[in-house]
Amino acid sequence: MNKNNKMISELFLENSKFIVVGLTGRTGSGCTTTANILESEVPEFPDVDSLNDFYTGLDKRRYEIVKNYSEKHWNKFYSIKVSDLISTYILMQSPEHIAKFVHKYSEKSVAETEIYEALKNGIFTDNHLIKTFKSVLDKVLDHRNDADLEKEEINKFITILTLIRRFTSDFKKQLDGIKLGLYVSTYQAAGNSIRRTGVVQVNYELAEFSPECVFHLPETINRVIKIIRKARKNKAYIVIDAIRNPYEAKFFKDRYSAFHLLSINAPDEHRNKYLQSVHKFSSSKLDEIERIESGKGGDEYSEFTVQNVKKCIEVSDIHIFNPRNELENNNVLKAQIAWYVALMLHPGLVTPTSMERVMQIAYTAKMNSGCTSRQVGAVVTDSNNSIKSVGWNDVAKGQVPCSLRSLDGLLNDFDPIVYSHFERHDTDFRTKAKEKMKLIQSVKPILEGHNISYCFKDLKNEVDFKGNQVHTRSLHAEENAFLQLTKYGSAGIEGGKLYTTASPCELCAKKAYQLGMADVIFIDPYPGIAKDHILNIGDNVPNLVQFRGAIGRAYHRLYEQVLPLKDELNFMVNL
Repeated sequence: MNKNNKMISELFLENSKFIVVGLTGRTGSGCTTTANILESEVPEFPDVDSLNDFYTGLDKRRYEIVKNYSEKHWNKFYSIKVSDLISTYILMQSPEHIAKFVHKYSEKSVAETEIYEALKNGIFTDNHLIKTFKSVLDKVLDHRNDADLEKEEINKFITILTLIRRFTSDFKKQLDGIKLGLYVSTYQAAGNSIRRTGVVQVNYELAEFSPECVFHLPETINRVIKIIRKARKNKAYIVIDAIRNPYEAKFFKDRYSAFHLLSINAPDEHRNKYLQSVHKFSSSKLDEIERIESGKGGDEYSEFTVQNVKKCIEVSDIHIFNPRNELENNNVLKAQIAWYVALMLHPGLVTPTSMERVMQIAYTAKMNSGCTSRQVGAVVTDSNNSIKSVGWNDVAKGQVPCSLRSLDGLLNDFDPIVYSHFERHDTDFRTKAKEKMKLIQSVKPILEGHNISYCFKDLKNEVDFKGNQVHTRSLHAEENAFLQLTKYGSAGIEGGKLYTTASPCELCAKKAYQLGMADVIFIDPYPGIAKDHILNIGDNVPNLVQFRGAIGRAYHRLYEQVLPLKDELNFMVNL
């Protein structure tokens, strides 16, 4: 290798040595299929002509470039399945304990004695995993000490993980053999228990919340990653299947610059059909999974401990579309994997798609929002993705955003520019504000230096004992973008596109319909009844399109060139 080639290799060395990909997505979206493709020795990436126009125009040329690069530089990923790590926690318990746990979180639909007898005579019988490797597993799970494995233990560790994966598979068959769906409910509850208590514990929801346990599972995964890197002499590509809690995602984002969170998104009708036909899930089971994965329910600490796939998708770096209308056809999924793995290895290899370019502007715009609940950005374009207006959710121009107001100011300043007549004079509202301020002052040391902003809508609804959305001070991002059109002109927007970092509510969906938007492109996969009630009726129905591509920091990390392509090529040929 000549000097210039070596220099170029060094510039890209960190990219080629270590990659961590976290997968997230709703049950049935295809996380496991994605992990299997990444684990392949040599995936067969499809030709552009076999993608049914998934890529069009210049994106076809971009795809040919990334496909070629991925094929020439592919290294298989090692898969860490979160379910396997949960199995490790389960293996450390007795069959009696696990039988009680399964019984409790099966809603007691199966007798505990039946579960215990099945486990005692089945998968837990003479379990050599515990007998042979207990000392190694103890080191990995005991976070009070570093997981310093001996060289011999490191060499055995890949074998241990393979055996645990086999245990998970066998345990799944055994649980679902007792009652269909028992595996899902058991592992969901076990994950919640670990995040709350650090172990698989019956009645974990009644146990005292331990904040450090929120990261117990990701710290175990982190230890496994380090062991794999040592075993592979630091060159390792790793995929985590699957992350379902946003704080676990944050854990890896904070620790690894090489971490990318990929959301795998399948159309609802395809996903439900797959779960019903392949896994035999009933409609009520699908509804239950939807409720669990949306992060709803539980006590005040549940936000930190339960699954919240909706939030995980919202904070993902890369969004991948996975049509599941043909169960064995993964060409579109493979094509996107080729695209983004190539960019992880060699940033700036191609330029972004038009969908990525416009959504990145919406994503950047949302940072302007002064909303204390959620920041949303929106962009309106014509049919050729030429930008016509940009908006974000915020108060009307001339008013002070919620994030710049405070309870202290409300109660003491009486500024008529900042606080409304209602806020300054309504007795019930001010009483509720004083109660909240008193509560906050009780934990004042924790909030030292914070601006104690408040949400008017939430406070008003607490007074009224209602959940009325009409009291929000802010315009929605989409609404704001539409209003910019009335100010500065709207020529050419009929047949255009609305990009939004969330998904449109019913009110904004109606406005998009009225303006003649041909496409509504969104990130958040939970569009409520706007999809079923507003956007699927009439003779001018907009297409509801889930965003696919890189967003936020990942947009810059993947598309920003390490070295201008011309300079890179010149150096490599010794010019």
